[in-house]
Amino acid sequence: MVDYFIQSTDDFLRGMGIDPATLPTREDWLAEVWDDHHKPGQEKDRIYLAWLLDGELVGHSSINKIQWAEEASIHLHLWKPLLRRSGIGTEFFRRSVNHFFREPGLKKLYCEPYAENPAPNRVLSKLGFTLVGTYKTIPGKTCFEQNVNRWELHRPQV
Repeated sequence: MVDYFIQSTDDFLRGMGIDPATLPTREDWLAEVWDDHHKPGQEKDRIYLAWLLDGELVGHSSINKIQWAEEASIHLHLWKPLLRRSGIGTEFFRRSVNHFFREPGLKKLYCEPYAENPAPNRVLSKLGFTLVGTYKTIPGKTCFEQNVNRWELHRPQV
């Protein structure tokens, strides 16, 4: 996951709303992820799901800003350019959403992609997320100020 970001071009990162100059070093980022991985459940800052296709890592989804058993912010990244626009990322993300509704039992997921990045906005719409608004913010420590679209999805009632 770290290498996906570290090895991406500056233009690709900016297209996602990331300021390349703010990325931590690979070593610092790995140390941060490793430390968080070893925290007890409700102390974690983020939970990652790896996406495997034919035994190969091809992407990931994650949640952060977790309010346990309530809501979290969800993210999606398909690492392999040749797989984009094939529908596989949408399917992986659908499965990620279902997983996070089960574990850690969230009631709502929201996603706030860069408004000018069409791919995640398209996926969110396809999967039934509702666009609730657009606003200007700095969405994360590696991002520049930007307009983000806020999409929300509530866990289906059974």
